[in-house]
Amino acid sequence: MTLENVLWIALSAALAFGLAWFSYFYKSGKTPYRYLLASLRFLGILGALLLLVPLQLEKNTVTTQPHRLMLLLDNSASAGRSPSREELLSVRDFFREDTDLSQRFDLETYTFGGGVRPSDTLDFSEKRTDISAAIQTLSKAHLDGNSSLVLVTDGIQNQGKGITPSASGSTTVFPIVVGDTTAYRDIRIDGLNANRYAFLRNQYPIEILISYRGAEPVNTNIVLRDNGKQVYGSTLRMSAGRATERISVLLTAEEVGFHSLTAEVSALENERNTRNNRLTTGIEIIDETTRVRIVSNRSHPDIGALTRSIEANEQRQVSFIKPEEVPAYATETDIWIFYQPDPSFRRAYETIANSRKPLLTIAGDLANWNFLNSVQTAFRLEDSGPSEELLPVSNAAFAYFDASEWDVSGYPPLSGDLGEYLILQPNEELLGQRVRGVALNQPLMALLKGSDRREAVIFGSGIWKWRMHSFKRDANFENFDALFSKIWLFLGAGKESERLNLEYESLLDGQQAAVIRARFFDEALRFDPTARLRLDLKDSTGTVMNSFPMALARGEYQADISNLPPGTYAFDVQVLDTDYRRSGQFRMQEFDLENQQVRSDPESLMALAESSGGGLYYPSQLNDLKDSLMTSERFRPISRTQRNVVSLIDFRWLLGFVVATLGIEWFIRKYNGLL
Repeated sequence: MTLENVLWIALSAALAFGLAWFSYFYKSGKTPYRYLLASLRFLGILGALLLLVPLQLEKNTVTTQPHRLMLLLDNSASAGRSPSREELLSVRDFFREDTDLSQRFDLETYTFGGGVRPSDTLDFSEKRTDISAAIQTLSKAHLDGNSSLVLVTDGIQNQGKGITPSASGSTTVFPIVVGDTTAYRDIRIDGLNANRYAFLRNQYPIEILISYRGAEPVNTNIVLRDNGKQVYGSTLRMSAGRATERISVLLTAEEVGFHSLTAEVSALENERNTRNNRLTTGIEIIDETTRVRIVSNRSHPDIGALTRSIEANEQRQVSFIKPEEVPAYATETDIWIFYQPDPSFRRAYETIANSRKPLLTIAGDLANWNFLNSVQTAFRLEDSGPSEELLPVSNAAFAYFDASEWDVSGYPPLSGDLGEYLILQPNEELLGQRVRGVALNQPLMALLKGSDRREAVIFGSGIWKWRMHSFKRDANFENFDALFSKIWLFLGAGKESERLNLEYESLLDGQQAAVIRARFFDEALRFDPTARLRLDLKDSTGTVMNSFPMALARGEYQADISNLPPGTYAFDVQVLDTDYRRSGQFRMQEFDLENQQVRSDPESLMALAESSGGGLYYPSQLNDLKDSLMTSERFRPISRTQRNVVSLIDFRWLLGFVVATLGIEWFIRKYNGLL
């Protein structure tokens, strides 16, 4: 007790004694029971004063905390096989029924597969096993160092980062290995990697990852099939021990549609597990070639320059046709280029009148403006004047795309007609005109966002000279071709395929989310959250199985297809009240990830045990594990003392004592008529 507390108690006692003496001995005469009443008065006042003075006492609380022992049981499908299943249940029952362990430790039981949950119920229904994540979850939840973990598993992990020595953190881990630990010869395909899409007539890579575990070297055959047809085959020699092989195959996309790619290695003699000798993936071959038709009834260097510029991108194809051939190619064309239109183009304009296909018009000094003004409504020329050399002038305010790197200074002029050019649809001017050093307020090149189609128009001919000037200045055509590539992208952005985008996996085996995602953009290419999208799901025969709306979630439209049985399916996604529609196909296949490995993995679990300070055990060694846990000094209960500094006012019994003593004094005085 501190000196301050002693002084407060002495002062309170002196004051209480003085008040009691003054009440019963100072000029009070002979009072019955005055010694008893004085004592009660002294004790009551002393207790009241002690409650009022700032007197503080130490209060120590001692608690005993048992060591926390966490039992983590593997509830995955691989652990449900015999003999793992029986051994897991026996280990669980041992810890559940052992009274010594339950009295000594704070026993908590958990099950895990893809995640962790507090339970001791085992149904072996988990389709994933992530041992490392389960250990880390429990380790992070108990960071006080007073906990250990008994891990009961076969060590087969097929999700997450793998069992690493650092997975336990600061928690001691005691793995109990269940299942068959016998080492068998096994050859397996660990991975079959391919892109999700490939373009028609292009080559695409396939990567096959193969591993072998065995005491002797072996020869095996590997084949790769595309929709059941063998497209690759070779013989491999795998060395003894743990050997791996990586095979790269280059295939050619020859047919549009979904392709099921299956890699398979020949089974070894007496190989126990052949489920992992085969692996399937999928790839969708698509024809994304942009078909451009240049329509003209005359030859001109501009046509050659345009052809070379367009075909600088392998995904674009150009062909040259006469105006009268336009109807025959109406459905096979993605972008039209009308060069110097004249009355021979009348049928061509009639053909594309109701089409949404984009159009580039090059109207130079040979174009018939009387015909153009009468046959289309996108632009016109008023007060046509003589032919003139028109120099380009950049428009710094152009905003449809970034054209700042296209420097037209020094470019030669184009040949066109003077006059007042009127553009009758929403547009932006990419280039203006300058004649003889005077900048005219007239467009030379403009891009239009029409209600029917996107268009571009060049009011002059001779662009071949621009391309040649670009080469002369830069020693390549890249500057010119890059700008016109942006023009083709702008024109193509009005197509359905650009405004409605789909994202989905072509092959689904339960390892990834079975969701079809879609994004729809408005005319300004901004995501449209008000659109209504519908998914029409079809079976392999093309019959519609179900139709349902796609839900808006996290900035995209989604449809969950995870409940479909194995099979091949096609689908259409349509934006309601519009003509926008896109199609796709996918395959749902059965794939049991838990049966890809049948042997338990004691080696990884041993490394985990050693790094955490624990030990590896088998179901037959449960009593040894119990003895280790019961006798180790690390796992004894911990006594914790909590020191609290409290005021006497927190002691309620003292307040009751004060009330009792003063109440008894009052009762005695009342009884003896002293009040």
